[in-house]
Amino acid sequence: MSWLQPTPFEQDLVSDVRRRWPEIVPLARLLSLATRIEPLLLRNARLQFIPGSATEIESLLWFSPLIGARSSGEVILHAGVARLLANELRAADQPPFDQVSDFTRRHSRHWSPEDRLEQDLRLAALLDDQPAIEQGLQDMLKRIHDEADEEQRIRLARWSRRSLATIAGAGSTLAEARLLTQYASCSLGASSSLAAGNAAAPATLPGWLNGKLPEPFRPARLAVSLHWDADSRRLVLHCRAASAGEPAIELPTPLPVNLHVQCEGAPSGTWQVVGADTRVALPLIAERILLTTSDGRRYELLAELPTEVAPGAPPSTTTALYLSHLPADREQASRIADWLATQGIALQLIEEESLSTAAATEGDQDGPIRLLRLWTRAAQAYWAEKTGSDALPGPRAALLRTEALAAPPPGQGAERLLDLLDWQQPEKSEEARNFLGQLRAWLADEQPPPAPDVDKLGERSEGGEGGEGGGEAEALLAELADPKTPPPRRLEIGDRLDEIGDPRRGVGVREFVLADAAPRPAEPAAETLPPEVHQLLDELERIETIPPRRLAIGDRLAEIGDPRAGVGLDERGLPALDWVDIPGGEFIYQNGEKRRLPTFRMARYPITNVQYQAFIDAGGYNGKGASAWWRDLKQAKAEQSSWSQANRPRSDVNWYEAVAFSRWLSAQLGYEVRLPSEEEWERATRGRDGREYPWGKDYRTGYSNINEKELKAGEWSLQQTTAVGVYPHAASAEGVLDLAGNVWEWCLDKYDRPGQIEADTSGERRVARGGAWDCDPGDARGSRRDGDGPVYRDSSWGFRLISSAPIA
Repeated sequence: MSWLQPTPFEQDLVSDVRRRWPEIVPLARLLSLATRIEPLLLRNARLQFIPGSATEIESLLWFSPLIGARSSGEVILHAGVARLLANELRAADQPPFDQVSDFTRRHSRHWSPEDRLEQDLRLAALLDDQPAIEQGLQDMLKRIHDEADEEQRIRLARWSRRSLATIAGAGSTLAEARLLTQYASCSLGASSSLAAGNAAAPATLPGWLNGKLPEPFRPARLAVSLHWDADSRRLVLHCRAASAGEPAIELPTPLPVNLHVQCEGAPSGTWQVVGADTRVALPLIAERILLTTSDGRRYELLAELPTEVAPGAPPSTTTALYLSHLPADREQASRIADWLATQGIALQLIEEESLSTAAATEGDQDGPIRLLRLWTRAAQAYWAEKTGSDALPGPRAALLRTEALAAPPPGQGAERLLDLLDWQQPEKSEEARNFLGQLRAWLADEQPPPAPDVDKLGERSEGGEGGEGGGEAEALLAELADPKTPPPRRLEIGDRLDEIGDPRRGVGVREFVLADAAPRPAEPAAETLPPEVHQLLDELERIETIPPRRLAIGDRLAEIGDPRAGVGLDERGLPALDWVDIPGGEFIYQNGEKRRLPTFRMARYPITNVQYQAFIDAGGYNGKGASAWWRDLKQAKAEQSSWSQANRPRSDVNWYEAVAFSRWLSAQLGYEVRLPSEEEWERATRGRDGREYPWGKDYRTGYSNINEKELKAGEWSLQQTTAVGVYPHAASAEGVLDLAGNVWEWCLDKYDRPGQIEADTSGERRVARGGAWDCDPGDARGSRRDGDGPVYRDSSWGFRLISSAPIA
């Protein structure tokens, strides 16, 4: 659970609850130190610290908006809500803070050692108790070293990644924190917090920890190259997934990964998260670039620079740039400064109270001083208390607004207001790209050019080629290619191209490219996605997003084009399945029986409507060669899915149809795909440890699309399927989604004779697993078996595929 400062949303949430249900806030404050709240902890906290209070406030808190996650056995406060209330608890005289923290520890003694340690680290971070943080991290390193089971070490790596966010900036400079973060990155892949507060590249993990790394999981290869961007006059590092036989950096985990980048002549480098197609603008012009992977392997790249370019120079302006902030915003300012450095904009951090020093030294600089002032809630409160003029007499200033606040009044030393609300993930944000353009224009004293004369847009070049508008179209396209063309002008150019005939490839003509090569991944690079798609996908990742909103997000993605890998079709028009490795070995089956399975792969999602429609369109029921798909099966006639959205699971298919689909797709892909056996399905759902649900022991409300009202397990019942994968927080141990709820999933086995998986027309019942949208939490358990005749169809039945064959 993250222990970062509360977001504006969380601050507003607490304010709203104070107004509507003030009686529950004192109880929530008492429970803010617990990473999770169980009924006994809730009851005893009320009885001990608020004697005489009404019992009803327990249920009011349990179902209040302050709760970010809820199950039948526990609730979890929103992360920022817990931090805000903990700060209030610490500042209050009664009850004593130490008394509440001791009470919380006593009531969590039955938790696992890792859960207790996470809670202790969170408390130590709140108190800025460095020795306690250091000791806790040392304990975790010892746990990893002493653990013999690889699956358990992977679990500890996941714990480390989660818990390092708990201490935020409080312990991030400790050697133990860097080792744990590096271990997690080498085990699991990219971490946005790798070496937080440390710009230095890592050495190889010490032998005692390196020997505890798990076996490489789907290792990747990264091709890297350098090129000179003449327009921006910057050196750009291009990282992409390497093709077969191409020289590349060998990586122990799938993309994206962490990569440390340092330019020759720079005192330190920066950590980057790079994926299948990532470009990084370097902060210095250098002939040599040093790249270091998270496991300490180093590579050197040589750049070929134009003869007129001198190495060692920064690509940005020589203007001295400061970012001023209040002490409460130090961490935020540091992260923004680190990101701007990767974009070639170097600045110095300075606290508001030290601005007089910056103003006094302006005359000593080689160039002018510019100042960015962070505009946050803390800054707003700070300026509200100031008297007199707020203007800074020296440097020129702009306000950098990072929270959804009203613009400040004039006279606060700001000649421009810049917005960067997505400062926590700027690499994925369209707003961040716009901010960079505005910032560079301000530093260069540029203003947008005046709007062009509309009449001139209508002029046609005489003798131009291509018919009406041919010469004009060329001129307009050249203007579009100029990065200095402002957005209003681009809008007019686009409309004019529509009038005269837009000649660009792929705009007015639907084009198809047929090739024998393997298709590219179905999911486009993040930077190509529209802002709305980014917003919707980010909203799905937030645990507080309620099921009705998840339903709406899925349907909106279906309308505008769902870009997620594994949901749609590839360039050949075939289902593009997103395979997830399920490692082989021993696992717990049903009521504690230990069984073994070899490694296999499972599709991340059930087969969707658009994927099944490809089978129908290809003549899967009655086309040429269709008889091969229906061998030893009862031929069926296609029926419509009860819900037609392209990204929803295909329902209303019987067992025979699911088998026929898998045979057809195997022939198209060149390797076998099939329905899972119920052993394979249960291993993927329950992990090695035999958990009841993909995410753990108990059902949690809002974690799957089922009828929670049936057993009073929660308040949600959507009464229909949702798009696949809209509950990402409910993933299995390996990352498979929708294994609990949405649709029942056919398996190969006969229900009354498990293990008999051959196709026949006997009509014996076949197994289905996982529960569906109309089922209660009991049906969604990973051990629950159900089944029906192979001709049975229903709006709550679908299927997914696995493969144990090598996949190219």
